[in-house]
Amino acid sequence: MYDSLFRRYKDQDPRTIFAHFGWRNEIGETWETPFQKLAEKAKPEQWNFDRPEFKRPNVDFPIIASYLNYTFSRLQQQGKIKYSADNTKACINTGLQTPEGKDLFTTFYKNPNAVERNQPDWTLFGYFDAYSDKVRDFEPLPDIATYIDDPGELVYDHRLELEVDFKHILTDNKERLPDVLQGNPTLARNAVEGAIRQLKERLKRNYKLAVPHWYNERVQLLLPLSITDDNEADVALVAEKDLPRKKYMVRTILTMDMAYLDARIICAPDRLWLNP
Repeated sequence: MYDSLFRRYKDQDPRTIFAHFGWRNEIGETWETPFQKLAEKAKPEQWNFDRPEFKRPNVDFPIIASYLNYTFSRLQQQGKIKYSADNTKACINTGLQTPEGKDLFTTFYKNPNAVERNQPDWTLFGYFDAYSDKVRDFEPLPDIATYIDDPGELVYDHRLELEVDFKHILTDNKERLPDVLQGNPTLARNAVEGAIRQLKERLKRNYKLAVPHWYNERVQLLLPLSITDDNEADVALVAEKDLPRKKYMVRTILTMDMAYLDARIICAPDRLWLNP
């Protein structure tokens, strides 16, 4: 099992990386170029954050890079990486489509010197749609990653109690709260409790507020918590269904960029409240 599809950090062991994603500095490419090329082939979608607090210098495609890596991890778990008959090529279904609705595949070629040079086993070759000659070696073509077995997991059931671990939210993850609350525990507790009461009423009226995301091998629901502005979510509560206890357990919160990255693994979230 590989830890990641491509290199995630400078000192990562090459043997834990599936493929080398190359780029050519001499013609103006950067380490993001491979992800930019995929974004250009896919249906138009926002792959960077709008909110300045989530932007990073010289990083323009963080969402698609994160999506592609986590999609690979799931495909690896499900045994959906396809190899050519001679084992010199590999292919995965990205789960994305072209503007014309054709599936997009990522293809790789085997690195024959991987072991002796301590390099990843594969190298990125390119992105191709289902009608390209470049994917004929992989027919029948590999399937997309799947996450949902029970469609009921996608819908918030307001009949269940919402139980919140306030200590974990207000103490362990206080740096994820709005700045105005981080230095005042009493104000933070009152503000969060009030926002949760309002959230419960909103969920009764609109189950679509709950956005599914994939974390730690299971589906959880992201719930918008509007603390400083009734019309905009400040953070997302992470709710996990506990059917035996007839509850949703909320043990943590996510900043909005963290929430979007996790939600995009399953599908592009509705922009009702979760906006990058």
